[in-house]
Amino acid sequence: MLLEEHPLSDKPKNESETLALSLAQILDEKQGTDIAILDVSAPLAIADHFVIASARNGRHANALARALDLTMKHRGTLRRNVAGMEGEGGWILLDFNTVVVHVFSPEAREFYSLESLWADVPRLDFTPRERQPQQDEGWLSEPEELYPDSIGNL
Repeated sequence: MLLEEHPLSDKPKNESETLALSLAQILDEKQGTDIAILDVSAPLAIADHFVIASARNGRHANALARALDLTMKHRGTLRRNVAGMEGEGGWILLDFNTVVVHVFSPEAREFYSLESLWADVPRLDFTPRERQPQQDEGWLSEPEELYPDSIGNL
């Protein structure tokens, strides 16, 4: 889904906002949670926005970071730097020039508490899409129905 199609996003005011909203949207599509976009352009010279998201665990955080990297590469936006993907520190940082993405484990997000550190900066509105509850049928819950020829009448 392109940013323009996202029904709950406000119209971006500049290129950095557009990039921040796009990154937030990708995180949302890949099941990132508690997504926040901070406008740090006034106090910082190195970035205009921080996009902060939580992942379920380290593996999910790495998957989110790889998805961001690959999607933005396909769109022609390369990241400048990345940190935290090689370990299980609970915090991955991706630098997309004017936007820096922070992907945290829930524990690391609570510990570092970037939102309270930057409590005085404005935030961009981003509303995650509504998720449909998924019914967990379990892996091979009905093997006869899923693979009748391979398991069937053993």
